[in-house]
Amino acid sequence: MSPALGKTKSIQQEEHYQKAIKAFGGANYEEALSQFRLAINDREERYGKLSIQVANVYSNIGIILKQVGRENEAIDNYSQAEKIYIQLGQEALPNLATLYINLGFLYIQNGDFNTALTYLENSKNIFERIGMANSPAYQTLLLNLTTAYTRLKRYNDAFKVTEDLKKMNNSVYSLLSYYESVGFINLNNGNYADALRILLTAYEYGVSKIGNDFFHKENILTNIGLSYLNLGQYDKALLYFNKSLGFTKRKFGDKNGVSSVILNNIGVVYIRMSAKASDLSKFLVEKRAMLLKSLDYFQQALIAISPDFDEKDWAENPNTQNSFSNSQMLEILKHKADALRQLAEVETNSGDQEAAMKYLKNSLSTYEQAIQSIHLLRNGYLNQDSKLALAENEQSTYFETVDVATKLYEKTGERHYLEQAFQVSERGKSATFLSALRDLKAQKFGGIPDSLRNQEETLKSEIAAYKAFIFNENNKNKPDSAKLGRWQSKVYELEQNYSDLIHLFEQNYPNYYNLKYSDDVVTVKKLQNYLKNRDALIEYAVNEPEKGKPGELITFFVTSQKCEVKRQVLNDGYNKDINTFLGFLRNPDVLNTNRESYSAYARSAYSLYKLLVQPFASELQGYRLIFIPDNKLAYLPFDGMISSMPDTTHMDFRKLHYLIKDFPISYSYSATLLYQYFKSDATAPHNLIAFAPDYSKGASVDINAIRDGVRENLSPLPGAKEEVKGITKLISGDVFDNSRATESNFKKDAGNYDILHLAMHTVLNDSLPMYSKLVFSPESDSLNDGWLNTYEVYNMKLKARLAVLSACNTGSGKLRKGEGVVSLARGFLYAGCPSIVMTLWNVEDVSSAKLMIDFYKYLLKGYSKDEALRKAKLDHLANADPLKAHPYYWLGYVLVGDQTPLFSTKVPYFIGLVIILLFVVIGERFWVERRRKRRMKR
Repeated sequence: MSPALGKTKSIQQEEHYQKAIKAFGGANYEEALSQFRLAINDREERYGKLSIQVANVYSNIGIILKQVGRENEAIDNYSQAEKIYIQLGQEALPNLATLYINLGFLYIQNGDFNTALTYLENSKNIFERIGMANSPAYQTLLLNLTTAYTRLKRYNDAFKVTEDLKKMNNSVYSLLSYYESVGFINLNNGNYADALRILLTAYEYGVSKIGNDFFHKENILTNIGLSYLNLGQYDKALLYFNKSLGFTKRKFGDKNGVSSVILNNIGVVYIRMSAKASDLSKFLVEKRAMLLKSLDYFQQALIAISPDFDEKDWAENPNTQNSFSNSQMLEILKHKADALRQLAEVETNSGDQEAAMKYLKNSLSTYEQAIQSIHLLRNGYLNQDSKLALAENEQSTYFETVDVATKLYEKTGERHYLEQAFQVSERGKSATFLSALRDLKAQKFGGIPDSLRNQEETLKSEIAAYKAFIFNENNKNKPDSAKLGRWQSKVYELEQNYSDLIHLFEQNYPNYYNLKYSDDVVTVKKLQNYLKNRDALIEYAVNEPEKGKPGELITFFVTSQKCEVKRQVLNDGYNKDINTFLGFLRNPDVLNTNRESYSAYARSAYSLYKLLVQPFASELQGYRLIFIPDNKLAYLPFDGMISSMPDTTHMDFRKLHYLIKDFPISYSYSATLLYQYFKSDATAPHNLIAFAPDYSKGASVDINAIRDGVRENLSPLPGAKEEVKGITKLISGDVFDNSRATESNFKKDAGNYDILHLAMHTVLNDSLPMYSKLVFSPESDSLNDGWLNTYEVYNMKLKARLAVLSACNTGSGKLRKGEGVVSLARGFLYAGCPSIVMTLWNVEDVSSAKLMIDFYKYLLKGYSKDEALRKAKLDHLANADPLKAHPYYWLGYVLVGDQTPLFSTKVPYFIGLVIILLFVVIGERFWVERRRKRRMKR
């Protein structure tokens, strides 16, 4: 081949790439995608499949796909580029670092800040390792890092990054980025005046040093507007938002995510602006006008973010699956729904009920669209912390939707609104936990081979182990940075492998995909069919009062025959009652209980009863109660509420009319979990296994017990040994006590038993609940350290129908709004146990032993689990002296999940035997009487 011909072919091979670049510059994204795909073939032929040039094309395709809202496809192409860069090694590291910036930015825009941070921190490590910490790409990285840290509320880390920006070559762009970032952090941290001052400096600096079209001008203008908005200076906020909007439209056109953000902000301004009229009629007119104006802007924001949506009628909403950003779509829909809800209130106060109903219905449909967006976001997150943060941030969205639906039910009496309200309440309960259980179910029934499922389990275990290494190293006085670096790199590698495997599941096993991403929750009808004749389920949705603003409680009451809902206003007394109630019950200083504290407990216990149970008291006689709590209610043992106010001039805990005296009580994190997941099809070959470790000085635990960095002394538990001895006298089983009560033995044998009983110490970690742990006896096994962490329980497969966690605080943990209390007990439910007996505080050793032995005694008689626990508590009360009758000694144990009996009662057999004997006696008498009559005839 001649040189001339070779050159011609080379030019032809880059023709598609050049056309793609030109199309991209002209915002012709589909043409750019088409040409880039052709360019892949060209470059593979010229440079080979394993080349930087080919990987760069995949990266560019990812950038365009992200621009047009096709995020999953963008990630696929980024992943293709990443694999090539990694295989090429050292020469491709700058490209890999840049790719990680793009991926980090993608996850920031999608609200998955934890995943974004993983990519960005990896990018930073690469840039610093290859000596490119002064490049323009590195500056972009630092800007994105600031955003990720700020969104995660890690403000100190964010400020540290800004110092790196400030030091970069003293360039105009780095200093501008520094001002922008510091302003952004202050804005998100609530320091609005400081944010405004710094952002105005950034704007003036950009104009004077670079010119009118300077870098990130639209972002700085928008953040100035947000600062004014939060300072209540609405006219100035509108001025800067409109400046930013004009600049953005000239730069990007009408359809783009940035314009959508600005239009949404303008809508928020009109929602917040106060009416100036003095009389009610003028106030309502002005309020209506502002709300209608806000709706116009929210609708424009939806149009800007949705490629195929141009409907200006705010009664319409776009398809939530088709937008440039799911997280931004969610924000707009929430604001729009809120504006419609407020409009309904205005029309109600104006006397126009027809208009009020129209706005309320539109508000409900818009909130439902918002909840679909939440579901899409959750399914897109691999990071568990991101899912938990989403649940926490959006808990109010679920409540507002329930609120609107119940209002419509009250106004119309139409049952479908009541059912809709209940289902939304369910979607907002423990959604992250439910999502994880759906994934387990999807793997089991989605046709995935055992080999791949085992691979997934191995990866999860490895990730958990390396995260534990990092956690423990960081808790040392002088962490080893070299070790931390290696382990963090390993975690990243394993998480990438895990992500690839899950992607393989989704692509190749459609049944898995459909099961995992369904958003089904139990309906009222299905729940009623599930509930037994005398079951009453009471579910709460709470909007807690704060800063003098009243809250609201919505309560659903469901039996096999009926479903009702009640709405109540919550005042400041609600939080006070909860704090008094819990503070008294958790206080181990029982000896110093006085009449004043006794009286305060009684008042709070009665007040909570009146609020939470009494509205349905007339319908509860003879029922068992199943409570589905919400927010702080998840900490409460409802057993300890009292249904009548006692004479508090003298103390007698035995005479208080506790709720447990009238009802068996159990709990669940949601009705859906109770209906769909708290059942066990597995059959264990052995009956009961019990563990009672040794904490004596001769067998002291060498490893530090850590609770948020504080050492704890583990005292001996003599009652634990008595407890397991008494239980195994009743029910045959295997006891692992003293040196045999090891983590290794538990992991090896627990999966083969029907009942698990753990009488031991617990060490809580409130800041990182997955590192709360059960403390076994020490052992020499290098694989197990004697601490069974919550994350390790999640990775187990158990067949037990009941796990009794007779240890302190096994049901305690960090409350995550929208998710509930993240406790050790959850790990056992996830691992396959359909019912758990757990503790809500530091239970007393000796009293606990007797209570648990009585619990098993009643289980063996055939009582349901909730009734057996109730009878054990009542026995304690009946036999306790005045001191041991204190609720601290007996109230801390609660049942979560399935309540059905473990053993068949012998009563039917006795009845059957009596009936048989009666028949024998009657038959014998009949036969004797017949013989007598025959003789008489003779």
